[in-house]
Amino acid sequence: MARVLAFLLLPTALAVAQSQAQLSTEDEIRAGNALFLSFQKSQGFSDTEESKAIEKYLQQVGDKVAAHAHHKLPYKFHLDPHPGFRSAVAYPGGQIVVGGGVLALMTHEDEVAIVLGHEIEHIDLGQCAQRVVEAMKKDHLTPDQFDKLSIDDFGNPYGKDGELAADREGIKLAVAAGYSPHAAVELLEMFQFLGRDAKPAPPRTDSPSLEERIQQARDQVKTEGWDEKQAEKPLKLELD
Repeated sequence: MARVLAFLLLPTALAVAQSQAQLSTEDEIRAGNALFLSFQKSQGFSDTEESKAIEKYLQQVGDKVAAHAHHKLPYKFHLDPHPGFRSAVAYPGGQIVVGGGVLALMTHEDEVAIVLGHEIEHIDLGQCAQRVVEAMKKDHLTPDQFDKLSIDDFGNPYGKDGELAADREGIKLAVAAGYSPHAAVELLEMFQFLGRDAKPAPPRTDSPSLEERIQQARDQVKTEGWDEKQAEKPLKLELD
């Protein structure tokens, strides 16, 4: 029975490996550059001295976190200062955009590291690259047509398992870089607090709930034996 099961699973495993192999690292970087350019054009990034200083800070923190990723890429960390952007987004090849809205909720550098770790893992786990492959197949695109990729496809969740995996591995990256794992719980609980008066929404099937993410983070801290009382680093940025 085990041999039959292994035989049945083998074609699926091969199909996944073959689909991921269709995108070289060079093409992944090209796709990410094209997607970031599209995002930049759609949002009209500000080019103030303050924004440049924050981006420099994001790059410093991001470099420390990304140093522990398996997939070595030229990671670039950008700021979209819009206060309504309370999240971050990752594009293949190492392009990551952080919203001014999520930075405004932070009190420690460790929380920055947790968010960047999560986005790095969307790339490091191959989720972003796989989404490029899927878009190429769906829209019959070649690498010369990466400018036709839709940024909307990369703003959507990667499913419950994908998001929880990015949480788990992202915390590991942040901890390896010297940051406190408790920052993950703090930030998620902040979002939970901000939504306390919101009308309950039906459970999503494409993304884990905040409760699921918080519980996983707490369980992970215990399982890994991490120090919950580790001091967190001060946040070194200012947002108006």
